[in-house]
Amino acid sequence: MRSRIEQLRQRVLRIAEQDRPAADDALARVAAVVDRPAFLIAPQSYIGMAHGPGVAASLRRVVAAVDDQNTHLESIHGAPRWSSQEFMARAAHYPDAVGIDFSCSPRGRAFADGLCAAAGVEQLSIAPAEDPLVPGLEQHPVFLLHPRSGVGPMHGPSLVNHAGNVVAAIDDGYSGSAIHGAPRWSTRQFIEQASRYPGALAVDFSYSPAEAGISRKLCEQAGVHRIDAALATAHCGLASVYEPARTYRQRTLLRLDEFLRLADRLEDDYSVFTLYSNLLFRLTYDPSHLLSAWATPANEYFSAFADSSTFQLGQREHFCDGGAFQGPIVRKFLDASGHHYESITAFEPDGINFQKLQDIAGAAALPLRNFKAINKALSNEHATLRFKETGTVSSHVSPDGGISVPTTRLDDELDKLTLLKLDIEGFEAKALEGASRLIHAQRPRMAICVYHYAHDLLDVMAQLDKVVEGYHFRLRQHSPAYYYDLVLYASPVAGTEPPPWAR
Repeated sequence: MRSRIEQLRQRVLRIAEQDRPAADDALARVAAVVDRPAFLIAPQSYIGMAHGPGVAASLRRVVAAVDDQNTHLESIHGAPRWSSQEFMARAAHYPDAVGIDFSCSPRGRAFADGLCAAAGVEQLSIAPAEDPLVPGLEQHPVFLLHPRSGVGPMHGPSLVNHAGNVVAAIDDGYSGSAIHGAPRWSTRQFIEQASRYPGALAVDFSYSPAEAGISRKLCEQAGVHRIDAALATAHCGLASVYEPARTYRQRTLLRLDEFLRLADRLEDDYSVFTLYSNLLFRLTYDPSHLLSAWATPANEYFSAFADSSTFQLGQREHFCDGGAFQGPIVRKFLDASGHHYESITAFEPDGINFQKLQDIAGAAALPLRNFKAINKALSNEHATLRFKETGTVSSHVSPDGGISVPTTRLDDELDKLTLLKLDIEGFEAKALEGASRLIHAQRPRMAICVYHYAHDLLDVMAQLDKVVEGYHFRLRQHSPAYYYDLVLYASPVAGTEPPPWAR
């Protein structure tokens, strides 16, 4: 295991070195325009984050940083943040202005080109241009494999719209005539007819190892080149979870040294292997790295099995489920504990999900004691936020949300806590801040999702370091093929056993 870990680490370092931008090159490119009004375009790209502050400091007058994604930021690199619409409306007020373009992907560069041309602003690109991740995706015929898998419905329709040349979606288990707007073919049709489409590509949405094996065999028989959906979605500028996949990669690279230093803080070799495998997936979009570190989903958060590498339950647990959805983890807790526990508190802000969460009490075979469901979101303050209510696992806080939800702090809701699970769509670090008193005093075990945004793992660790000392950390990858279900396990005692006060 140690030799495999070192091989992964060296590969991560090689990729980082190849991608590392040179500060001198960026500054040299802007030397001729330092006296002109300047706009920072794509300031949150990898090059923008790495060298934007230095470039901005070298310019005499930075008017604004143009960014549509980070709407919560008022300024970037010391300059006011403008949306692209604001840029279009106001740029004419700054004659002889120049747009300093930090984008490097083909899609980003094309967007910046069009934006500057429409605003009548000269564009200066300072990042090296990248090759397309999937050359010819927009020109070649495309097939979709396993279009109804765990990630197929999320990205399949967008990929069909982007590529514009999807021939068919291959699926034997669906009776409809179309999937994601593409004609449905059987696997037999794919094998027999794919040769009519020379140069075709098959985008594989496989989520399980079994699905991936079938896809590889199908493509061999059909003579079609297979590419993983993670790579195709990154090429198309689609999201990883909430950030574009390329942004997720770029932000990982930006703080890679911090990620690598976490290896020294993890309790076991498997956690270190998981860390490097997850980093390699982020940098290469190759899900085989996740599969090699895949921890069984049956043990996610905790397990009823004796061979758990996550958490074993005590009989005196005060369990809090943050992001309870419709109650699957509460049900799992009841099964794994044999109904031996002290209390259960579940937080779920989505009203549709919350109604089904409440139904657990009435549907249980035994009356549930000390069970409380709370229709609020967890954070570090009491506030009201806009929320996208979908009745699914992907409900989340968003400026575009159709409802308002109240937030609360765990410090104000609970007196006892031995086990905390958090899967709250990127608000995990804020929820931990809002539970500082409780965590410091009670020293609970914590299973915290750290995959929604690229820096979640770093932010969660930083917040825990402010609150507790002497904790043991393990990392497990419970998804075999996508960004989901990377979980940090934090415990005041070594191993998987509960602390004495929860046994």
